[in-house]
Order: sequence, then structure tokens, then C-alpha cells
Amino acid sequence: MTPSFDHFTVADFLTCDDFVSHQLSPDERTNALWNSWLAGNPANVDEWTQAVHLLESIRIGLHHYAATVLSEDTINGLLQRIKETNNIAETTPFVGPLNRFKWLAAASVLVICGLFAAMWLTRQDSKTYYANRIADHNATYVEKVNTGKEVESIVLPDSSVVELAPGSKLAFSSQFNKATRDVFLSGEATFEVTKNARKPFLVYANEVVTKVLGTKFKVRAFDDEKDVLVNVSSGQVSVFREKDHLTNKDVNLSAKNGLLLLPNQKAVFSRQTEEFNKTLVEQPAIIAKGKEVFQFNYDSVPIAKVFEDLEKSYGIAIRFNREQLKECELSASLKTETFDEKLEVICKTINAEYQKFDGQIIINGGGCQ
Repeated sequence: MTPSFDHFTVADFLTCDDFVSHQLSPDERTNALWNSWLAGNPANVDEWTQAVHLLESIRIGLHHYAATVLSEDTINGLLQRIKETNNIAETTPFVGPLNRFKWLAAASVLVICGLFAAMWLTRQDSKTYYANRIADHNATYVEKVNTGKEVESIVLPDSSVVELAPGSKLAFSSQFNKATRDVFLSGEATFEVTKNARKPFLVYANEVVTKVLGTKFKVRAFDDEKDVLVNVSSGQVSVFREKDHLTNKDVNLSAKNGLLLLPNQKAVFSRQTEEFNKTLVEQPAIIAKGKEVFQFNYDSVPIAKVFEDLEKSYGIAIRFNREQLKECELSASLKTETFDEKLEVICKTINAEYQKFDGQIIINGGGCQ
């Protein structure tokens, strides 16, 4: 690797032949070079990881997702490289040492994770993050501590309701709702926020800030855990790093520095790498109400209509090749199945597979005669 990658952006990586070649056709030499560089440049890991995710999104067909960062020419060039690599892989016989490369790659990931863990542990103060945040603000706080074994319900001055889990703490200013609606959390809590467009509701939990206007969501941020989790039940929330919020309070951070979460989506923030990952909650729930609720009873119904019903019921985007599946139909009752079970039945019927990516469902393959 001859270029200097110290100041590379996501787009720079994806237009770099060294990076793309390694992602598509890694070998023992490139594994060693990239792992050495990553271990010595932890500040660049975020951009590198995003580039890996974007290349994967192009590979599975999420071109619109990649287009938020890359030009159409760049995407087309990467698609051509992927096709060429696939053609070579199909004509090249299996060679034993490849298994060794995979083992080396896995081992290097563990080494890098270990380095991040050490960095994260050494930066922790004797006081908890929650205690430091409270001490940093010149205000009188009301603190609620759940020392029991059951969830404790707390009604805030703006009528928002907080379900505070055992072993958790919540603090808010005695002036709450007069100018701002800020709360500080250590532990786990579910929030049902009263809507007020003029006063966003902010939850500070470890290094993450969750911003909402009115919705229902859960935050988990214990002091001794390495991740912060935010799950959305209804409405939408923005999550971003607290340091971004403190330095750019007048900027719409959710679009640039954080994530916008919709119902049945969750964000996992790694306190080690300071990186967000968006995915689906473990058990997606139906969010449609009243006349919008579907019965999921199908008799020779086009598969596109079935996917449309699922999208409207669960609020989860489903990406599939309409042309490839235009002849496919479903005859089945899916009334009692969970979201994942519904997908498994559908995919088995049309000979396809599904993948969860960036809070969406991607249908791969399939087809009907």
C-alpha cells in the first residue's frame, strides 16, 4: 500500500484500488497490511468501517443507499469490479490456504477489538459518566433511583412517562419543561414522550444523545456496559454522539453525525469505537392500527402485495426485485406468525433468502415459473 490513508474519507477509500481490491479479494499479504494500519490508526477506523458497509450495500443492490455518499460513476465502477471478481471466483478452484486467511482476518479483528477495549477502559473516570454529566451542569436536579426489583413508573412535569428499570437512575432539572426537556439516564428506561414541537425531548445516556419530539422508545445505557442501545416503538427519534451535540447544537445532526430511527428499528452505539450500527429490533411489532391492520390471509396473492402489507403493518422497508418476482404468488395464512416467521414462509415459497441490513429487509434471489 503506497498511498497515505491518514486523512481518507469514506469516498476516498471506495475510489482507492488498494482498499477495493482487498475487500473483494483479500489475501495473506493484504490482510497483514490493512490490519497493521488499522491497529496503528484507530482514529480512522470509523471511516474505514463505513466504506466497508457501503461496498457491501452496493454488492447486495442498495444503490440508493450508496448514492448518499458516492457518485453514480463511482457506484457503476464498483459494480463492474464486483462482477469481475465474482466471475474470477467462479472459475478459480478452491485453495486450502484461503481458510487460513479467514482465520487470520478473524484473529486480527479480535486484536483490534482488544486495542479499542483497552483504550476505552483506560479513559474511564473513577466517577461514572452519568455522575460527571450531572456535575458539569450548574442546575438543581431531581433524581429518581429504582432500588427495587420491579419497573418504576415516573411522570415528568410535561406529562411524559418514564418506565425506569431496576438498578437505574434518572435525573432532570428542577426547571424541566420551562425552557428545555433534558433528562440524564444511567441504566435502562422506556420513554413515552408528550409531543411538543417547540421543546425537543433530549435523553443523555453515556456518550449518546437521543432527540425526540413525541414518541415511545427505550434506552439502555448502564455505566459498566460497552454499548448504548436505543429501540423505537413508535414515531421516530434521532440519535447522535453527545460530543457532536455539544459542539453543533444549531445543526441538524441526525442526518450527518447520527441516525434517524423509525419504529421497529434500533441503534447500537459502541462506546469503544464511537460508532453507530442500525438494525431491526429482535421482535418487530405491528404498528398499524384500525383499518390499516391486515389479516395476512392470502389466496394466490401477488408477492409484491404481500410485501406491501408487511411494510405497512410493521413500518419496515422491504427491498426486492419486482421484475424477478412478478410471477410469484402466495397462498397461506400468516396471521399468527411473527415477522421473521412470515418472512421465512414467504422466502421458502419463492425460493429466496432474506437479509437484515441497515434497518431494512433485503430479499435475495427467488423466482417463479
